Amino acid sequence: MAEDITKNPGRTITPLTANLHNRLAQDRPAVVTKTDISAYLAEVGSNRDVGVTVKNLQRLGWLVGVHIKGVWAYLPPGEAQITDRYIDLRAWRARDPDAVFALAGEAAAWHLGYLDREYIGPPAVWIPSDTRMPFGLRKYVSEVKLGWGADEISQLVPTSKLLHQRRLDLTKWAGGLPAFGPEALLVQLSMRVKSFRSWADLIPHLQQLAADVDVVRLATLLGGKSQSSWQRAGYLLGCGGRYEDALQLLNDRPRPKMADVVFGDGPEAVWVPQFRVVDRLIAPMQRDLGKA
Repeated sequence: MAEDITKNPGRTITPLTANLHNRLAQDRPAVVTKTDISAYLAEVGSNRDVGVTVKNLQRLGWLVGVHIKGVWAYLPPGEAQITDRYIDLRAWRARDPDAVFALAGEAAAWHLGYLDREYIGPPAVWIPSDTRMPFGLRKYVSEVKLGWGADEISQLVPTSKLLHQRRLDLTKWAGGLPAFGPEALLVQLSMRVKSFRSWADLIPHLQQLAADVDVVRLATLLGGKSQSSWQRAGYLLGCGGRYEDALQLLNDRPRPKMADVVFGDGPEAVWVPQFRVVDRLIAPMQRDLGKA
């Protein structure tokens, strides 16, 4: 039997609470901080204690805790639970507006249209090399570091031209969060092969991924990376049908001599001499997918 909140003083809806909730319902913020609640209280003409107000809104079920201390998710009227899988990342940005991160891996690939189904595990999140993930988030995201600094974020996200060409919403794409573009994603795939967990879903879309890549931008992002990363990146471009661009990328690598590079760790291998790649992932999986 549902509790009658009118008989519980701790859950009574006062005119103040109703006015505050009306303002929240108008704005529908994904998350709120104490500063936000303080501003809303000022709008409705109240000097009530912020901490007491937050606890009251939590008791009423209008604010829900997240994994970032001092931030709460707002549960709009008519919704039974928080369904935004990026709510903790929004909470991080709300607490630390200067935080720099980007969706990577499967999350970026999904939003770019390279996966037919969304990966349901912890989303991959890139953070700069000198940044630490908030403690509360560490169990709920898959952290990716690739040696880039915070000042390089503009080179990691997709260009507005690409989003326009792909007919992706410029403001709502990736849930409004920064996310890897095709070049940064391809570098991740080349540097941290095991950090990507949906290869079977990605491989049928390698041609689209390769078509979206700006090779000059890709070469810039590969600057300072290992020789093996350049070889795997070139190989991925070739697998996506851009063979000439792939060879040109290899010609632009900082060191001309190539060593043998392993791609993946499967039981079977295909030797690709042009890139000196021992492919234990893509070619064997393409063959298996073709049989399915």
